[in-house]
Amino acid sequence: MPYPKFSGIDFSKHAVIEYDPDQLDIGAGFRCGRGEFVSYIKGQKIRNELRSYISKCWLVNCEEGLAAYITLLADKLAMGTPILVDEDVRYTTFPAVKIGWLAADPRAKGSGRRLMDWAMRYAVLELVPKLGVRFITVDALYDAESPEKLYDASGFYEKLGFRFANADETLPPADGFRSMYFDLMPLIQQVKTLSN
Repeated sequence: MPYPKFSGIDFSKHAVIEYDPDQLDIGAGFRCGRGEFVSYIKGQKIRNELRSYISKCWLVNCEEGLAAYITLLADKLAMGTPILVDEDVRYTTFPAVKIGWLAADPRAKGSGRRLMDWAMRYAVLELVPKLGVRFITVDALYDAESPEKLYDASGFYEKLGFRFANADETLPPADGFRSMYFDLMPLIQQVKTLSN
């Protein structure tokens, strides 16, 4: 029996490294259930975005190859009604960090979760002290190509504590995405408590 790729690797503490757009061999052997996620990391589009400072990309990479990647960019969370009224903030639009792309090789169990844990920590420790950032947003892919091939990434994000920006949204969504957000405040408060 062949040795499965990524076998025995614990990704929970694996290093997350910033992607260098001049590195040409990234993504060789990378698999994902969605072809567009594979072609994005292997193609020119990501390199152009990085060189234009539109987004930043980080990888979980190891000897066996690319396990997962995530891109982050600036965003805003737009809500229909104020959601921070209990904090006496009555805005309906808030600064956020957006997950542009998140993809993990299914053979690299835990690598997607590792990137999400890292991204939340990065936002709280590196971005919050320097910018007004309260939320992480994501447009979770929802592809209802056919009932037997439904692809709904929102379940992954829900398990991490993300909420739907529009919980009453009609499915399937018109644009193929379900907008979600994660409130960083509980993590911000944890960091403050630990540093006191």
